[in-house]
Amino acid sequence: MTPRPGTVLRPTARGVVVAVLAVLCWVLSDLTRLLPARYLAAALLLALLVGGIGIVLGSIGLRARRQVIDDAAPVGAVARVQLELVGNPPLTVLPLARGAVREHLPGALGGQGDLPLGRRRMPHVLPVRHRGTHELGPYSLLVRDLFGLFHLRRTSEDALRITGLPVLTEMAPAAERAAGITRDGALGAMAVSGVGEIGPIARPYAAGDDIRRIHWRASARTGQLMTREDEPAAGLSAVIVLDTTRRGETDPAVEDRLVSHAATVLDSLGINGWDVRIVDASGDEITRSGRRRGIPGPSLLGSEADAVEQRASLMALAGVVFDDDEAARVRVGIDHAAGQTALAIAFGVDHGDPFEGLQLDRFAGRATHRTAIALRPAYEEADGEHPRRARRIGPADGDDFGRAHEEHAAQLAAAREDAPPVRSRLGGWTLVRGTTADSLDDLLTAADAEETA
Repeated sequence: MTPRPGTVLRPTARGVVVAVLAVLCWVLSDLTRLLPARYLAAALLLALLVGGIGIVLGSIGLRARRQVIDDAAPVGAVARVQLELVGNPPLTVLPLARGAVREHLPGALGGQGDLPLGRRRMPHVLPVRHRGTHELGPYSLLVRDLFGLFHLRRTSEDALRITGLPVLTEMAPAAERAAGITRDGALGAMAVSGVGEIGPIARPYAAGDDIRRIHWRASARTGQLMTREDEPAAGLSAVIVLDTTRRGETDPAVEDRLVSHAATVLDSLGINGWDVRIVDASGDEITRSGRRRGIPGPSLLGSEADAVEQRASLMALAGVVFDDDEAARVRVGIDHAAGQTALAIAFGVDHGDPFEGLQLDRFAGRATHRTAIALRPAYEEADGEHPRRARRIGPADGDDFGRAHEEHAAQLAAAREDAPPVRSRLGGWTLVRGTTADSLDDLLTAADAEETA
């Protein structure tokens, strides 16, 4: 149970036992006139007094401040957090008591954990296990006197959040060709006119235009100086469909994997010169991305703009929730993908009948290359509750997390060997069914290999 903000001071079980023994020894000494019993009672009472003084002095000025260094991190990575004591409380100078910081974290950030109370700063990292925005929850300063007779808990809440982003990977050239991203001389392989290149459009001359770009034929025809204008390269548009329909219980790992694949395809399309939109099952636009301005050419400003656009897309995808009603897919009024769409890729959960009733063709417009990918869990994960006992958070918290990551990678490798992706047809779409253990390259290249076999 997560404690409420505030301060609680109480005796520990040991303190209660010591207090009871002190009273019994005092009463026994009065009844029997035994001096050792009185001495023992006095010693126990003195220990209670010293412990009480220590816990009171240790609580003076005991306040902490928490700061999130990485407010967003990909799933499977770690986010840096800084926790520091405010000022110089007596506890950091005199050995009056010992303490720890207990962070009441959600399971998506590793669950509840204890951090040793340092003299000032306590940097640590938190594993990001699931996509979405996760509140860190409250944290408690736990202090006990040297004898362990009294317990102080001071709980604070700061409403800090960490966002788990989709995992962005790099697609192999073979996978890009299989998905139609670079096939048939896509825009990424076309020559893109740059600044200073001569184009066929003429406009009136303006002060500052390069005289070498004057369009003499158009100037002679119009009777005024005309300048050759750069013609923007023709763009290609693509659509990515996320089947966010709620069909019973869904494994969060499957949803995270689907969104990560969609983010990877979005990034690859942008690099190759596509204008892309990602829509959900009801036809609402989640995010969009244009042709990367930093590619081709070493443009620092363009690269910075690309990075900002990429982060905005990842943040939008981090908030995707698979909770659309099945009736919502019937009311698709505006097909954001219609029109000049040349490529369509759909991602959905494999519940036995992938994309059932979604009418994928409504999203694809006139796209000639259509690929649908459906995923199911690679293996059944244990749904047991997190242990109530707090884990220990180290300064880096990397050892336990690293071992867990290695075990998870081994399980995924075994699952890939047991159940490789399977390719089939779904109307005019190429349907690839796989598991969360399969990478995007595995899914697309496996389908391409079967197609050309």
